[in-house]
Amino acid sequence: MATNTLRIGITHAYHSQALLTHSVEAEGLSYKATATRTIDECTMQALKGEFDAAEMSLATFVKVRETNPALVGLPIFARKLVSQYAFCRDDSPLNSYESLKGKRVAVPQYWLTAALWHRWYLQEIFGVDPAEIIWCPLAPDRLDNMPYPQDTQIDWSLKGRTPRDVLLSGDADCFIFARRPLDMSGLRYVAPSPGEQALELARKTGIVPATHVIAAQASLLESRPELGRSIVDLFSKALDHASGEIAHEAAQFLPLGDLEQDRMSRLLGASWNQYGWKRSELAVRTFCDMAVRQGMVKAVDIDRSFVQLET
Repeated sequence: MATNTLRIGITHAYHSQALLTHSVEAEGLSYKATATRTIDECTMQALKGEFDAAEMSLATFVKVRETNPALVGLPIFARKLVSQYAFCRDDSPLNSYESLKGKRVAVPQYWLTAALWHRWYLQEIFGVDPAEIIWCPLAPDRLDNMPYPQDTQIDWSLKGRTPRDVLLSGDADCFIFARRPLDMSGLRYVAPSPGEQALELARKTGIVPATHVIAAQASLLESRPELGRSIVDLFSKALDHASGEIAHEAAQFLPLGDLEQDRMSRLLGASWNQYGWKRSELAVRTFCDMAVRQGMVKAVDIDRSFVQLET
């Protein structure tokens, strides 16, 4: 850190607004938060050392940590239900994860965090071997020289095309991600009741997937051991601020947003979205285990890769 001001990189989201407007503070911490357009940009800028602490794709962070300990993950994880985000054409016969066996499934990138989670649901919950699916990435992975399982079918011929295009043309049977396509005309969710299924899977597994992590420069935390706690406190205050404002901000589009927020707390637990190692440990350990089992990394040293602080 060239100055005493912490350089924070983050994407535009409810949980980051209080940081971008400097509406929250942590004792003894001076910071400047910068928003990037996408998580891809934030991740790559973090890898280049342009931030002292930054939001990163969890998959990319885990892969980088395999050989480079320059970054360490703080217990600040974006949590998101992802299993509902599987899409097909309106007239498709698909109706479940099980029905994807033998099909062509498009993904934004093969090693996208959400794609790893979808493959985990497929294999561990629904008994579908990912090797029985033809995977069709729409873009190269963020990092060069990524490994790909030898027993997995990957078709790169759809690169550069949009999810809606590959579905409507029939070149892909399904598209999976962590949000729905911008244009859903002619498309539908694969599951007949996607929201109910996602909640049932969360209750069954005890997991709300971790998708992003705040990673900090390891050398900075070594030279200033108190900094990790300060960053966690700062982000926790920003999250609390967002929790108090989200229903009000979303009311123009979600007039019952406050009731939905209460419902999620009842169904998933009041602390389901909060930071701290213990709240996220099961999801993070599950993700790291499947990153090894799916062939993205050879091993993950969790105890060294993540700072195990509580809020």
